[in-house]
Amino acid sequence: MVVFTYDDSPLEDYTLTYEVHREYGVPGCTAACPGYMEERDASLEPGQLREMQDDGWGVLSHTYHHRALGHIELTEPAREGDDRLYVRANRHGAIADDPLVVFDEGTETTATVAGRGSDSVGQYVELAEPIAETVGRSGYVRYPGSFMREILERTDARLESWGLDVTGFVYPYGRYDGLAEEIVRDHYDAVANHRYGGGHNDLEGLDPTTMRRMYVETDKTTQDDVDAFMDGAAEEDVLAIVGGHSQYDTLTEDRLRYTIEAALERDLAIVTMGEALTVLEHPDG
Repeated sequence: MVVFTYDDSPLEDYTLTYEVHREYGVPGCTAACPGYMEERDASLEPGQLREMQDDGWGVLSHTYHHRALGHIELTEPAREGDDRLYVRANRHGAIADDPLVVFDEGTETTATVAGRGSDSVGQYVELAEPIAETVGRSGYVRYPGSFMREILERTDARLESWGLDVTGFVYPYGRYDGLAEEIVRDHYDAVANHRYGGGHNDLEGLDPTTMRRMYVETDKTTQDDVDAFMDGAAEEDVLAIVGGHSQYDTLTEDRLRYTIEAALERDLAIVTMGEALTVLEHPDG
């Protein structure tokens, strides 16, 4: 079996990816951000995604506004009175007023997002108020657990209000570390990118909340890589998962066709995440 997953719910999921899949009579899965769908002209409309679902596609959660749930490392100490957190990537600064937890092995304190940026030191999250306690360079920043749960519940509720069935989860930015892992695995029956890389998920003893996928964009894999991946999927007892972003120039129509054909030529069943879970639960039919 192979599951095709596409992130961010861009309009191209409907105008490109869905059209190509439909020509071959096979489904895919959209990892949807309902906030984007409500606010961005370049995103799917709920009716389009509902049409795709009615035609056999699966729907996964990708959080409401594509927030990075996993913790991210500090690159400089966060000293008491600082109003900037220097971080490996400033993903948590994307949305003003979001609550944060800043912590290391011995200290945990809270903060509120004002914005983000970069300077000669590196990327940073701007804080609405100076940090109250010092956190060492070995520390991290993340969202509070209650806020992460609220994000997931709100995402599912909005998608379900549009008549969509949520059958799994994809981490935005591949940020899965720390408390987020526990919360996501408690909330969903399947996670397509629990860790980066791979994509062959052994069926024996498989926990569907710990799966991996391979990106098929042209800047990440070659045609030879796709062939080798599908060879392995056909020869081994695995659930294979591929991923991509329909809005990227590197996920071309040619690459979509090549990847689908590579699966079909090896007699691999292309299924949704929900269908894969059903097979895993009832392997003998």
